[in-house]
Amino acid sequence: MYLEELVSRVSGYIRANPNERDCWQKGPALTGLLAWDMEEFRPMVRKWIDRAVATQKSDGNLSYGDWHTSSGGHIRSFTPLASETSAVGAPMLDLYARNGDRRYLDSAARQYQALLDAPRTSEGGIWSRGEGPELWIDFTYLMCPFMAKYGKLAGDRGATDEAFKQFEVHVRRLVDAEFKLARHAWCEKPNHFPQSTFWARGNGWLLACCAELLRIAPDHPGAAFVRETYADTLGAMSAMQDASGYFFHVLDDPLSNLEASSTLMYAYAAEEAVQLGIEVPGYSHAELRDKALRAFKVVAGGVEDSGKVPGVAMVPGGPGVPFDWTLFGQGFFLLAAHVLRPHLADLEA
Repeated sequence: MYLEELVSRVSGYIRANPNERDCWQKGPALTGLLAWDMEEFRPMVRKWIDRAVATQKSDGNLSYGDWHTSSGGHIRSFTPLASETSAVGAPMLDLYARNGDRRYLDSAARQYQALLDAPRTSEGGIWSRGEGPELWIDFTYLMCPFMAKYGKLAGDRGATDEAFKQFEVHVRRLVDAEFKLARHAWCEKPNHFPQSTFWARGNGWLLACCAELLRIAPDHPGAAFVRETYADTLGAMSAMQDASGYFFHVLDDPLSNLEASSTLMYAYAAEEAVQLGIEVPGYSHAELRDKALRAFKVVAGGVEDSGKVPGVAMVPGGPGVPFDWTLFGQGFFLLAAHVLRPHLADLEA
């Protein structure tokens, strides 16, 4: 089947471009690889996760969390905190659930403690970077599913509660009450939005987090707020899909580039919403699935022979960044393909 061949090429590109010094971008790539569980890529998944554990630092942060500078976007520097390095914790716990290797659960406990020790805003929101106090919408996905999975697997209700608390604190600060779309970043002092556009990938991160939390802990008291956010933001983003199937890098700016990773995140989250029974105002489940399929197929049509998924806005993702490929873009291709696979029989080479 062509879909499996395409997935194998995208997975192979991940294997050929490991980005050793990165931690957080590996998270979605590992999650996508684990979802497909192709035998030829299992050694790589285990190797990457073992390497993250082996390089876990004294403060509990997994793998390398390198300080770095930015050549574009809206930041000059970024000092990672536990909110970033937790990203690889979620696939690590997925692997633990499969093989029961206690090292992974112990490592997750240390990473969770690093989150508890991280600096917070006055409302309890964990900072996105050491240059805070700041909250970024992408960090809902980077840390909340990890905490919820850890809470479930370790029997720690407090960790699950913290996951839903962080989700709500971030949403209340970053999702516009009128437009139901997320802004990228909010700074508490001085109070402002250093990157205030309706960034497509930021909304994709948020929607993917909603899907993950509702899969992990659908009966949590905070799940109703997640479902409401999911429905509102998915509906608002759906209305902005271009006729091509893509989304613009800045959702309401047709002069910005069409962007692949946000389009894949939307495809994944829209189909997950259908499967989870989320009722989105103005859209039937059939309409949402059609939109998800159009989003996935238009990106799939541009995958290079090497397996590279092009057209991804580079980190940190604000206006003005260059476009190329990223590990998380590859990962969300795998995740969208996996959730949509029963409906992709007509995918053509």
